Formats: sequence, C-alpha cells, structure tokens
Amino acid sequence: MDIESLTQLIGRVQAIVPEQRIILFGSSSLFASFPADPPARLGVEVTLDADFLLDPDDAGLRARLLESLGKDHEFHDATGYYGDFVDLRVSENFPAGWRERLVPMPGFERVFALDPVDMAVSKIAATAGARLSIRMGRGGVDRGMKDISVVSALLRAGRIDGQAIERRLAAMDYQPAMIVESARVVDEIRAHAGG
Repeated sequence: MDIESLTQLIGRVQAIVPEQRIILFGSSSLFASFPADPPARLGVEVTLDADFLLDPDDAGLRARLLESLGKDHEFHDATGYYGDFVDLRVSENFPAGWRERLVPMPGFERVFALDPVDMAVSKIAATAGARLSIRMGRGGVDRGMKDISVVSALLRAGRIDGQAIERRLAAMDYQPAMIVESARVVDEIRAHAGG
C-alpha cells in the first residue's frame, strides 16, 4: 500500500461514517507519521490492507464498512486493497498510554494512527502470541516474517528506536511464556535489521 491508496481508502471510510472517530493501527498506520516515505522504507510495500478501529466501537458500522470496503468485496476487487475493520477490544494488546500518543492522519479530521513504537510493540505481541498458540496446540495463524520485516525496516531506516520498543514491551503485563516469546521475536527483528 502507498499513501495515495491509503488516503483514498480513508476518504471512502469517512464518506460512510462521517462523524466517527477512526483509528489506524497495523502497518498502514505508519503513513500518518511518515507520509513522505516510500513504502519500501517503511516495510509496507506488500501490504494490501489497512486496519481500522472505530472509536467508540460500533459493530453495525463495522459490518457495513466491511461489506463496502472489506476483503473480497467491490472496492477490493476494483483497487486491489481493502480495509479491515476490527473490534476495539484488540486495543487491549496495545501499550499503556497509546491513546495519548496517537498521531493525526494528515489531511483528515477524526482520523488518527498508532504511534510507530506502539505499532511495533503490537506487531511483536501479535507474532509472539500467534507462535505461542501454535506451539501450545491451540491453533492460530502463522504470521510468518511480515511483522518482523516491517519492524526491521523501520529500525534500519532509523524511523523507530529499538530501546523505546524494549521499554514499552517491558511495561506490558505479559505472562512469562509471552515475555520469553516476545524476546525471541525482538532477537529475530534485530538480526533481520542487521544489528
């Protein structure tokens, strides 16, 4: 995804829910902080979706947005990218204080994005959690290297600070197994980033 595609998608979201506060999370949220950066520098060149939260959450509006702008629907078929509209409960896995660090999306009112470090922590947690679920036989989806590649690209480009990531990770209230798995993911990110 690139900034033009994302702004087109956000425009369509706002046309459907004009009064709703919208929060971007996931890889595409990086464009709020780095709108001039090419997708490859941010590690989002292969991203086909943007992840959205509605604040306050509204299941009916989410369903309506998914029907219009979600995966395998008309907008996705026409453009090649889509929106994923997620229950606000996913934010329970974001670092404490994430709301105070939200970044306004340039050119849009009521549209905000996760701070890049908070986004990185959420990616690490998602990868670690998925690996733990698979290892424990609870199923789940292997997230592969996508999240690791995004965070590594940001570190290589000097767009985020590795120590800031580690401080926010250390402040998370994780079970011991999650702490260990998150540390493994961070080690992979460091190796992938070349340092």
